[in-house]
Amino acid sequence: MSKRVVITILVVLVVAGVLYQGKSLLNKRQEEIKNAKMPLIKPISVKVVTPKIQELETKVSYLATLQADKSIKLSTKLAGYIKEVLVNDSDIVKKNQLLVKIDDSEILSNISSLEATLASYVSDLNLAKTIYNRNIKLYKIGGLSKEMLENSKVALNLKSARVKATKEKIEQLKNQLKYLQIRAPFDGIVDKVLLHEGDLAATARPIISISTKEKKLIFTFPPEVTYIKKGLKVFSKDKEIGIIDIVNTNAIGGLSSAEVKLTSQIAKPNGSQIEILVLTANKNGCKVSKDALIHKKDGIYVMVYKDKKFTPKRVDVILENSMSALLKECPKEPIALAPETKLAQLPAYSNVNVIGAKNEQK
Repeated sequence: MSKRVVITILVVLVVAGVLYQGKSLLNKRQEEIKNAKMPLIKPISVKVVTPKIQELETKVSYLATLQADKSIKLSTKLAGYIKEVLVNDSDIVKKNQLLVKIDDSEILSNISSLEATLASYVSDLNLAKTIYNRNIKLYKIGGLSKEMLENSKVALNLKSARVKATKEKIEQLKNQLKYLQIRAPFDGIVDKVLLHEGDLAATARPIISISTKEKKLIFTFPPEVTYIKKGLKVFSKDKEIGIIDIVNTNAIGGLSSAEVKLTSQIAKPNGSQIEILVLTANKNGCKVSKDALIHKKDGIYVMVYKDKKFTPKRVDVILENSMSALLKECPKEPIALAPETKLAQLPAYSNVNVIGAKNEQK
């Protein structure tokens, strides 16, 4: 037998031995797998609740600025030097209280001069009246011409007009004295005294600013927002503090704005920033936690629990906030509460520990 044939026979025998041994190992492994125990699947827990008819509110958060309900800067209609300032910053004042006196010596001097002139004019007028009355009597008995009578009447009318004009001028000057006394137009607080004794108070130059103790809130919102309307309730930290009183038509920095009339006073200085919640909607309906919702491409679902199984049920959401949603119709069966990914997997689990099932389903 040749050497080559011997080698071939040896190779075939080795391969046959390897194959036999491999088959034996494979059979043994298959037998081990067959007899092995299946691993236990750890049960999962999920809470179920029965939806109920309840009220749901939606509130939108905004940052508002606290301002005085009314604020004004007072100035004078007549220029003059400030004679006296009777209040200080932060003083509480009453309506019509005198705040500032402006020098009125020039006007008083003019009034005094005109009153002296008026006395002279009145004396002339009285004399003209006496002459006219005498001329009427003379005319009636033929002792005076009609022309002379009419001349005396014209003189009387001129002097009467002169007295009237002087009185009106005096009255005008006395009214101007009021402009030199700056008074509070309403009950309020002095924000700032802008000019002081000796300063020249020019027309339209603010002397003092005051504001009401009553305050309001102003907040801005995007122009495309349509749910901000007059009459909506406003909250701060779950406490109702006022209602929207005005929705302004003029924009502030490109944003729409609204004013809140406060029903509860806020003990903070003007200009403070306050976070508010505007109640935009509230309805009664089937209220569920947002933990019950599953969002899919074709709609929104909940997992109903019936006959010890979980089944997806499509629902219509009509209102929602950050915590809850209001459904158009209430599911008749209990629904599961869990993270959305866990809810979606419930139908595939056969070992589910249902928390609340005894209370929610007989």
